Amino acid sequence: MGWLSRLLGTGAGRRDLIADLVEGYRAEAEHAAHLREHAARARYPQAADSLRTLADQEDRHAAALSGLIQSIGGGLPPIAPDPIPGQNQWARAVAAHEAARRKRQGHLTRLNYWDPEHPKAVAVLRTIEREDAAVLRIYDDLIMRSDPQSRD
Repeated sequence: MGWLSRLLGTGAGRRDLIADLVEGYRAEAEHAAHLREHAARARYPQAADSLRTLADQEDRHAAALSGLIQSIGGGLPPIAPDPIPGQNQWARAVAAHEAARRKRQGHLTRLNYWDPEHPKAVAVLRTIEREDAAVLRIYDDLIMRSDPQSRD
């Protein structure tokens, strides 16, 4: 839903910018925590390095959203990620890839909804979405180099 839906009154109701940004922040921070745990359990140093690089990017995204949320008067929730999914490196890489895709889709939905009403928020979300899109191939590489039959 974008500005046209709101203008014509066809939207499913009012959304709250801060709540949407907090949802994005939570997704970024929890994904970073999962990636760090995945890196700690990785069998190979190069896989661990890739996962830590991805986690660092997610931390930067969470920090950008945190700053934006606080600048418009919002508060940050505590972050308590669920246990990392998957019984082996391959399953965790697939789960991380799916989580990254869902997170990116959520940012696209939010930026399309709030454009053009909140250009500062949209700019932050657009930057995050583009950076997320640019690293999806790293997840693909991790999946391709992992053995789905292995056990931790």
